[in-house]
Amino acid sequence: MLINEFSTLALCEEALFGELTDEISTALAKKNTVNLALAGGNTPKGLYEKLSHTPLDWENIAVTLTDERWVDVANDASNEKMLKQTLFQHNAKMAQFLGLKTQEETPLLGQPHINALLKQNYPTLDFIVLGMGDDGHFASIFPAMDNTQALLDLKGSDLCLPAQPLDKPARMSLTLPYLLTAKRIFLFITGRDKKEIIQQQSDVNASPVLPIYSLLHQSLCPVTIYWSET
Repeated sequence: MLINEFSTLALCEEALFGELTDEISTALAKKNTVNLALAGGNTPKGLYEKLSHTPLDWENIAVTLTDERWVDVANDASNEKMLKQTLFQHNAKMAQFLGLKTQEETPLLGQPHINALLKQNYPTLDFIVLGMGDDGHFASIFPAMDNTQALLDLKGSDLCLPAQPLDKPARMSLTLPYLLTAKRIFLFITGRDKKEIIQQQSDVNASPVLPIYSLLHQSLCPVTIYWSET
């Protein structure tokens, strides 16, 4: 696990942008299609806007989300809407996209369809941008949910599962075993509190009480952390 530390979000974002675009370009030189799984939230918005202007071979880049709130895609809380406003502009308009929200009433009802689409179109992932919350969740794998362990189970066969964190909207989340099919995971976070969580949970003697522990203590996919103080 590599931690890149920066004093400001702008510096951190620029460095991650450089490494991610280099990785995508290198991969596209070797294979026909590269896929990305991208986090929602506010932190990566500037990164996605930078990517939208980048002259990559976007027709051969496929994008999905790491998780999605079970709201209409026109809702301001929708990660899909955020990607359409930030990433899918300019050069990146040509990218392929597979969303995680269906017309079914609940993520439990929508899960079989989305799971099948992911298996058919993106059986494995290439590059992932993840965020992390102050409670140690990533994607929508929150602590203390009824199915938190199912989402983290490396023997699980589902690529996505419903998530219902306490007092939050229902969601669909990619599972940890599916995330770990990627070649690289970039964890993009800000603030001293989150750095402290990473330091605590990466310790070999740490208690695995937070979901992020399972991401940090695995050897299937390299995780690079991009952290800024502000």
